[in-house]
Amino acid sequence: MSDDILRYTDLATAIQLARGAGMTTVEIVRELSRGRTYTDALQLAKEAAPLLDLTISEFMRLRRNE
Repeated sequence: MSDDILRYTDLATAIQLARGAGMTTVEIVRELSRGRTYTDALQLAKEAAPLLDLTISEFMRLRRNE
């Protein structure tokens, strides 16, 4: 999947494409939040968590690479 395509795709569609490609929720969260600061990731979590059936705190917990 090209990064150029995802740059212009809305968040719901990007998540749907990722699920269609067989990505797990953890993989999707980490890919969406890769390279973002905590503040940017928190803003993203507010938008993406409901689409992934997660709470904001679950999204933030999953984004950490533990």
